[in-house]
Amino acid sequence: MASSNPIDKILLRVLSLSLAPLAGGCGIDTSVFEPIPCASEGRTPYLAGAEPGAPADYVELRMIASPSGAMTPSALESVGEKCSGAADRPACEEEIAAATSTKGFRLGDCVDYCPDHILIVNTGDEVTVLDTRDAVRAWLGPVDAPADAVLAASLAGYTVRCSKPDEGGVRPDGDAYEVLATRYTATCAPIERTLYVLGVDAGGGVQELETEVIESESGACVGRRPAGLLRAAGRGATPVGAYFANVARLEAASVWAFDVLGRELAHHGAPRPLVERARAAGRDEVRHARVMRRLSARYGGRWQPPRVEPRPVRSLEELAIDNATEGCVRETYGALVGMWQGRFARDPLVRRVMARVARDEARHAKLSWAIDVWARPRLSAAERRRVDEARRGALSALEEEARREVAPALVVHAGMPGREAARRLSRNFAEAIVAGAAGVGA
Repeated sequence: MASSNPIDKILLRVLSLSLAPLAGGCGIDTSVFEPIPCASEGRTPYLAGAEPGAPADYVELRMIASPSGAMTPSALESVGEKCSGAADRPACEEEIAAATSTKGFRLGDCVDYCPDHILIVNTGDEVTVLDTRDAVRAWLGPVDAPADAVLAASLAGYTVRCSKPDEGGVRPDGDAYEVLATRYTATCAPIERTLYVLGVDAGGGVQELETEVIESESGACVGRRPAGLLRAAGRGATPVGAYFANVARLEAASVWAFDVLGRELAHHGAPRPLVERARAAGRDEVRHARVMRRLSARYGGRWQPPRVEPRPVRSLEELAIDNATEGCVRETYGALVGMWQGRFARDPLVRRVMARVARDEARHAKLSWAIDVWARPRLSAAERRRVDEARRGALSALEEEARREVAPALVVHAGMPGREAARRLSRNFAEAIVAGAAGVGA
């Protein structure tokens, strides 16, 4: 597997395959939309072709400075002739030149570069500054032109790309319009962009009619279980609280697991960077356990600390087998499930927490595969076969677990994959791991 970051690619490939049935059918048919020609400097036009409720001599879309002052105010687009109907044209032009606001509205999706805008409307000697989305919607009036629909969708936070027929377009739909647009639906673990068909009604209301994930890159998350961990179940007033109580217990147990792993790696002469990565992973798990306890309490869970029986230092083969099952399989799969939860949990706090934890767990998974690469040449052929058998057994156990029913509350609030989704995830994951195991370990 020729890649500097193969674990990320495996996770994203599996996630894409598992999400595919949710997109439905063959995806969005973009060929039925009329593409939008770009304005100057490759920008999407917002004013050309728009038919506002009241006529004006001149309309200008201006980008204004951000609160940090990092952006210089500039005119992005204009229609009409400035102050053409003014009795005092110099005064009118001076007022337009000085127009600004401490507020402003955004157009399209925003991730890193987020300028604010104002709309300057000039009729006769009157110069009006519109600095909120609601004010612009009121000025626009009924949506009765394709450009009106594009502007309405952009005001709603969707990006309508110009000269990109697969990502931006518009078409009439009776008295309304349909707009093809995109939006980032996840900005870490992974970064995900979604294509939408939007319905825009005459009043400017925007509704999502169809969705399709078109980009997903990057990238959970019950951590590594230590040898000697005693079984216990999470408790709580709700299934979600009990679930997060159990996750908190397992994350706390992972602190112990990575401490033991670091000491055993050092004992067997592993490179110092591997030992340091294990210790860093343990520090991550301290934070994970803390945030999971908070989520548990949020849903009425009762967290109990883990109980771990001390064990003697393991042989290199024992370490490699544990690493193959707990790290290369369970922790890597946990990263995948966490990525799923970061998308689908109804609770926005859960989404944020799981997205962050997923990113860390994916990094821990890379450590597991790096340990596997280091350990294998130091094992005999028979020992390597036993490691491979243990990994296959762990994959089979995952697929068996995926057949179990999942409480609806966990699917909704915690974002856990339901049984069918879990089957797809585990099956696609197992196939990807078997196909790519020989080349993983950066």
